Amino acid sequence: MRPVEAFALPLGQGWVLCQPDIDRLALLNATGKIVWDLLGNGLGQQEIATAFAEHFGLPAKDALENITTVIGELEQTGFLACSVEKAGAQSSILCAPENFPAVEAGPELNCGTFQFGDRRVEMHSNLADVGSDYFARFRHRAVEGAVDADVLAFSIGPRKYRLTLQGEVVADASSLAELIGRAHELILSWEHPECEFLAYFHAAAVSRGERSVLLPAVCGTGKSTLTAFLVAHDFAYLGDDSIAMTRLGWSLKPLPTCLSLKSGSWPILTALYPQLPYLPKVYCHGREARYVEPRQARYAGSAPSVILFPRYAKSGDIELRALAPLETMMRLIDAETDLHRPATITTLAEFVQFVEQTPAYDLVYSDLSDATAAIEEWLDDTA
Repeated sequence: MRPVEAFALPLGQGWVLCQPDIDRLALLNATGKIVWDLLGNGLGQQEIATAFAEHFGLPAKDALENITTVIGELEQTGFLACSVEKAGAQSSILCAPENFPAVEAGPELNCGTFQFGDRRVEMHSNLADVGSDYFARFRHRAVEGAVDADVLAFSIGPRKYRLTLQGEVVADASSLAELIGRAHELILSWEHPECEFLAYFHAAAVSRGERSVLLPAVCGTGKSTLTAFLVAHDFAYLGDDSIAMTRLGWSLKPLPTCLSLKSGSWPILTALYPQLPYLPKVYCHGREARYVEPRQARYAGSAPSVILFPRYAKSGDIELRALAPLETMMRLIDAETDLHRPATITTLAEFVQFVEQTPAYDLVYSDLSDATAAIEEWLDDTA
């Protein structure tokens, strides 16, 4: 058992690990970092547990349980590899190998042609979860009758999914989220060919004047609903799906999508978006939504003045709680943040610097007007 190739940098009271081949990020506390270093020095699980028991005066059983937990977490995140005997030779494999259940391919469909930057791209897919409904979020970029478009195809691959451009493999992915993420990175590179990116966020973003607000969140937290409400109240729309950040100046470059409004938000937002009931329903990843082309749309923003992690609560007062950099990094990782490939120790250091220097808060709210007022007040007070 040994650590895979990775590098680590300190952040607050913890450490950030990055695996460069797939740009996976993880956090370690002080104990985890010691275990990581000892594994790198060739010690086994029992040896590390014994050392911990002696050094910290712990019962041997407790020390072994703690070390087993830490190593298990490293295995699950793919940061450990095991050596196994194969026909008398040593071979390295991941300790926690992924299973790739078979996915049935349907007929290949032409899902439309779209303009991204100077590139026209015809989307093909034989995946049930990536069809015309999914690509409807780019309908404002649709190009009719294009004959010179490149073909980007979503299909079944050896790791479960595959992405190809003009017949050349762009990525093999073990999950649909990974596949779509790689496609988004490609689209963003076409939209902003002059940019060198540092990171990609699963996030929304808005701006007021020259100040941008980054809203990373996992699905189901009300991110898009809050974004739509902010845009209806004089914020400019940047995006609500995938946001790239440049290395130079940390500028935000959003994926050019419509607002994706889930069915639960329709009663709340119809008064602000009267066209909402008349838009076609789409079904994406098992959820019913409508795509709204927002007013005041922009496709570039300044470096974020603040990172807000929004979460809707059914009741209670609004809460805006400042986060330490280590907490910020933890939430960004939970929200599926990736570094641009290939990651290096330099780009990880730049990203850690961004996290350390950018104010971040948990935003818990039960009323959209209160949330908007809190964001406006923060921007005014820090202007």
